Amino acid sequence: LSAAEKRARMRVSIDAPASMFAETLRNAKIAFDVVMEGQSSRVIGVISLLPGEGKSTVAANLAGLLAANGARTLLIDGDLRNPGLSRSLGMETEQGLMEAVVSGQTWQSVGKVDRQTKLAIIPAVLRGQFSHTSELLSSAGMRRFIDNAKETFEYIVVDLPPLGPVVDAKAFAPLVDGFVLVTEWGRTPRAMVRSMLESEPYVANKIIGAVLNKVDLKRLAKYGSLGGSEKFFDRYSTYYLEKSEARTKQAA
Repeated sequence: LSAAEKRARMRVSIDAPASMFAETLRNAKIAFDVVMEGQSSRVIGVISLLPGEGKSTVAANLAGLLAANGARTLLIDGDLRNPGLSRSLGMETEQGLMEAVVSGQTWQSVGKVDRQTKLAIIPAVLRGQFSHTSELLSSAGMRRFIDNAKETFEYIVVDLPPLGPVVDAKAFAPLVDGFVLVTEWGRTPRAMVRSMLESEPYVANKIIGAVLNKVDLKRLAKYGSLGGSEKFFDRYSTYYLEKSEARTKQAA
């Protein structure tokens, strides 16, 4: 994908708010609003088991949806070893999450704000092979950084590294109110998901919902049970508008 296409993918929920993808993210919002009712600020970690399952895309679109609806929202790239979120958003900066935490700065010192939605974004800057990322994510400095951000934002969405290769997401878990697990349809083995849930109860107990990503809806219907909702996706189509509203207005 080109840089422009990558950026567009990170804004589907903003540019096409009536799409099926945006509606899926609204379902996730309802889930953690119910679970975290009464909390003035909610920290949501977005995780996957394997790289490339689309967690950064889900994190960016979830945060964008929240901000576009008027909620004060902060999006953090917490994948300090492979900051795909920052790359996809085209953020070029010398200062990011790591620098702010190490030097004791607040989110304002490194945050960027989207002019359209007012979404605040904390990028990550890759500086060689920094192997102590889990210690940074679980540090007292990180807790102070998050606590400071919670004074301003209603939602803090953190894109975390996948659970399979590194321990970073587990290290950050004490600061998270709930996780959204992103799994890729047809690629992530069910046995691996089951094993993770059983072996990492501290993470599993905080999972509020799962997003089945990159689904082939036509093929999915073949796997559903009799009477399952996946058999009726073609009837739901009139409720969704997959095209960008901006492009639709231009065409008109």
